Amino acid sequence: MRVKLAHRRNKDHLIHLHTSNPQKNYHRSGPTKSEELLCSLFPPRKKWKTVLQHKRFKDGAARSTSEKTLISLYATIKYFERTEPTADFLVQMNDFIKEIQSALHEGGYKIASPKIIPKLKEDKPSLTKKNICRPIASFGLKDKIILSITNRYLTAIFDPFFIDRSYAFRYKRMINGKEMCPTHHEPVEEILTYRKEHDGVSLFVAECDMKKFFDTVNHSVIKGIFRQFFDRKLILAYPVEDIDNAKRILYDYLDVYTFNHSVLPLNDDQKNFKKFNIPGKYEWVKEELISNGYYKRVASAKIGIPQGGALSGLIANVVLHGVDKQVIRKTDAELLYVRFCDDMLIIHPDEKECASAFNRYLSGIRSKKLVVHQPVNTPYLNPRDFWAEKSKSCYVWGSERGIGSPWIGFVGYEIHHQGYLRVRKSSLMKEMKKQFKVVGDLKLILKDPHCRSSENTIYESVANRLIGMSVGRVNLWNYRDMKNEMCWTSGYRLLTDNKYTRIQLKRLDSSRNRLLLKLRNKIAKMKSSEKTEETEEEENAISIEQIYLGSPFSYYYQTLKNKR
Repeated sequence: MRVKLAHRRNKDHLIHLHTSNPQKNYHRSGPTKSEELLCSLFPPRKKWKTVLQHKRFKDGAARSTSEKTLISLYATIKYFERTEPTADFLVQMNDFIKEIQSALHEGGYKIASPKIIPKLKEDKPSLTKKNICRPIASFGLKDKIILSITNRYLTAIFDPFFIDRSYAFRYKRMINGKEMCPTHHEPVEEILTYRKEHDGVSLFVAECDMKKFFDTVNHSVIKGIFRQFFDRKLILAYPVEDIDNAKRILYDYLDVYTFNHSVLPLNDDQKNFKKFNIPGKYEWVKEELISNGYYKRVASAKIGIPQGGALSGLIANVVLHGVDKQVIRKTDAELLYVRFCDDMLIIHPDEKECASAFNRYLSGIRSKKLVVHQPVNTPYLNPRDFWAEKSKSCYVWGSERGIGSPWIGFVGYEIHHQGYLRVRKSSLMKEMKKQFKVVGDLKLILKDPHCRSSENTIYESVANRLIGMSVGRVNLWNYRDMKNEMCWTSGYRLLTDNKYTRIQLKRLDSSRNRLLLKLRNKIAKMKSSEKTEETEEEENAISIEQIYLGSPFSYYYQTLKNKR
């Protein structure tokens, strides 16, 4: 948490360095109570130790910034424990740890209600109409840690019960020879393997996405399923005191939040939205919940769990586990069923079996009082409408035009029936919008009369940020073998060299280069209008600084460098 806060402040500080505008000075707003408490448990940032050179690398590759910052913080704490064990922050940290232990084990502590933060569903807010927002629950620092510890404990003991092809919010398992938590890449690899094993065979696909899963899951359903899990013999082998404490914290977590009581009333009071300069509202599916026969009235029901809360992912897996078992209850080696949180995909070479598995899934969803996007019959849709739908009944995954699709989409990827991968269009557009925002934010500083950096310094800052978010901390000396981490490229490591991927990656590079060119032209115009007497040597130095270094830093090269 402290490392993440340091990185967030560093981004704000980069903006602050370029302008003396008080509105851009993040120091003026001051830290939140949680941030203030978090910082009090560690030494000031300027006292953190520098990471030794040999620790900056692991297995021959440079560590990510987060890893290096964490190593620095650990080294700093160890140093103070040796040289100044009575330092204020160490005393406060040890006291805080005891408070956490007491809250976990002694039973008197209660989880506090979270603050609700509106998060835009669209990238750019409208100032003239109400924006659709997601309610993100923000818990205090102590509650976050308690919930995180409880989630890790319960995930470890419940994980053996879940099916292997449920991939989100899971415990560590052996993947490609390494012990790690599954990511969104593993289900895509599973689909590719299945496709290869059924090469030349017509396959049928059904996909479904739930409506407002976290906002509609029922507390009574959650508690009933958890009781069944807690009663299993494997769970009874764990210490009773630990299980009871975990139960208490889990039920506290449910008691402090419901969507219909904690979030929905905020639509009638715009104060919560005005704090974030967003005229907004929260959407719900009240009509569907009633029309499906789940409730006569929703006012008295307890519905919804916190989005962003540590235990919500585990709750999703526990609730949907029964649905998973219902889909695969019929032994069928030909059936592929994969789920990533509330997204799922069914594939089968037989249309009737695919439809049967899909119907079992929908029946399981209804039994949990959940709502899905209405599945459509794809043969009657044109390609544009097809991709706009989130739930689709059985359709052919293959080359037959008019009755199916050559592509299926899952967790950010699109998979061709011949085994090609490309990026989902919405994910591609999202990355391009992020590029535009980075350049736009620093363009505004160029116009700011409080701007205190040179145009070239700002240009360099923009270029570095675009490179960092796209391919990582790449340098000319390590671009060939550097592991791309904490960047866009790392999120799409399965992409291979094919005509679809090449077009997309070159489009991202073109978008980034075009934005940088426009910024250079803008700087050149500003310089020509404000030109003073400069030496030829200074002008040459400026032109050198403005050169963009090309392919080593491109999406295209860094994504495909080891795939050829």
